[in-house]
Amino acid sequence: MKVKNPMTLLRDMAEEQLTETTRALGGAQQQLQQAVAQHEQLQHYEQEYQQSLRQGMMDSGMSVADLVNHQSFILSLKQVVKQQEGHVDACGKAVDQVKENWLQNKQRLNAFETLIDRRAAAQALVQSRHEQKLMDEFAQRAGQKRERL
Repeated sequence: MKVKNPMTLLRDMAEEQLTETTRALGGAQQQLQQAVAQHEQLQHYEQEYQQSLRQGMMDSGMSVADLVNHQSFILSLKQVVKQQEGHVDACGKAVDQVKENWLQNKQRLNAFETLIDRRAAAQALVQSRHEQKLMDEFAQRAGQKRERL
């Protein structure tokens, strides 16, 4: 079994961490989308209920008890909408935090890949110089053999 280069091992670990962070980012974005959609539904429902209250008052009038019930329900809806706004904000902050972690992990992976590429390039240069030296020595020996003959 071949022993892995430590830098390659670190790159692989950084890649796994980036994959996990990518999954977490997807989950956080999905939660945010769901929270936004629920917030929009609640706002729409509140608007419909207010419109229903206005329509009921204009059409045939309402009893005081019905008016109080409608207004109370609308206030409850407003509170729920406000709570949902807080949830949307919290989800947005969570997405921002995970996105920041993702960027850090991506930069770390890129750094390892750059170091590995530089090392490979340096090794290739050393190998090329070594091969050139061998070729020069071979050519020199061949030239010396020709001179002897």
